[in-house]
Amino acid sequence: MTKPIALDSFDLKLLDLLQVDAQRPVADVAEQVGLSAPACYRRIRRLRETGVIEREVAIVRPRTLGWPLSMIVMVTLERESARTIDEMMRLLEREPEVIEAWNVTGDHDLAVRIVARDMEGYDELAQRLFSANERVRSFKTLVVIRQVKPLSAVPVGDR
Repeated sequence: MTKPIALDSFDLKLLDLLQVDAQRPVADVAEQVGLSAPACYRRIRRLRETGVIEREVAIVRPRTLGWPLSMIVMVTLERESARTIDEMMRLLEREPEVIEAWNVTGDHDLAVRIVARDMEGYDELAQRLFSANERVRSFKTLVVIRQVKPLSAVPVGDR
C-alpha cells in the first residue's frame, strides 16, 4: 500500500464480501452494500489500486495436486542480521514447495510452511534448505495432522 486511505462503511462492507468471494458479480456486491454498480466498481478499483486489496487468488487444496503432506518448520539462524534474514528469505522464495514464510520474533527467526509429496521429498528439501545451510543454526519440523481452520477473511470493523 503506497499510503493509507480512509475506509468508510461502504469500503468495509465491500472488503467483508470480497474476502469471501472475489468472483461475485459487481452488481450483486453493489446490491448487498447499498451502492450502484458503477459506484461499487469504482470503489473496488480504488481498493485494488491503493493496495488495500493486495491480490485476488484461487486457493487450491494442496492434496488435490499431489501434495498431501504439510509441515511448519521453525528455523533459528546462526546470526540474526538483516543480511542473513534477507538471504534466507530469498532462498525460500525460490522454492515452490515453500508456500508461506515469515520472519518472526521469539525463539526462532523464521516460520516456514512447506508442502511435500512424501517424507523422502521433505527430507531432501530440508537437507538442502536447512541442514546443509551454514546460515541455519537449527530447525524444528512440525508435521500437520489436519487443518483446523483454513485461511480465512481478515476481520472487518469492530468484531
